Order: sequence, then structure tokens, then C-alpha cells
Amino acid sequence: MPEQSRATRITLFDGLRGRSPLASPRPVPTIVPTAPEQPPETEEALDGPTLRAALIARRRPLIEAALETIRPNLNRDGGDCQLVKIEGDAVFVRLTGACVGCQLASVTVAGVRQRLVEAVGMPLRVIPVE
Repeated sequence: MPEQSRATRITLFDGLRGRSPLASPRPVPTIVPTAPEQPPETEEALDGPTLRAALIARRRPLIEAALETIRPNLNRDGGDCQLVKIEGDAVFVRLTGACVGCQLASVTVAGVRQRLVEAVGMPLRVIPVE
């Protein structure tokens, strides 16, 4: 091992130098369990898919903003991505320009999906349409 790399090597135990082996550990805070809060009762009880669709619909501005951040990169290569509709957890997008017929369109859709999931914070399906 060269002398330079040995001098700059940092290990996990470097932070423990100078610490007494008999030093007392930090006290562990106690966590008191509390009763979970109940959501307020509503006249219409929303089931899972309906609630999920409502959350997605509220996040439409986040989805549109995420697509706006992707758009300059697609435009640079002569393509574009437009939001068509949102149904449940499915986001329908239209690839236009150079993206139509491109062999890497599936990679582009996967990148769009990743960016949308990061923006919305929940799993989504991105479906390209013509």
C-alpha cells in the first residue's frame, strides 16, 4: 500500500480515539406509546383505491411540475413529454418529437416514472400513449 494512501485512510475507529474505554454510554430515551389518532368520521367511507385516486388527483400539480423539469432535457434531444391524464395510480403520458419510434423510449419512460415517484412520494405507473 503506498505511503500516501495509508496517511489519508480513515477508519471507523478514528472517532473513538481518546475516548475512555470505561466511559458510560449515553442514556437511552424512553418512548411512551400513545394511542393512534383516529381520522375524523366522514359520511362517505373511502376505500383504498378511491382514497389513492383522490391523493393522486391532489398531486396533479406536483406531477406537472416534475414533467416541466424533465422537458428541457427531452427538448435538447428533439423530443417532448406531455401529461395526458391521471387515472388512479396510472399516469398517461404522450412522447412526441424524436421520442416517437426511438429505441430508448422505454428508458425515457422509466426515467419519467422515477422523477414522478420522487416528486409525488408514492408509487406510480407511467403508461405511454400515442
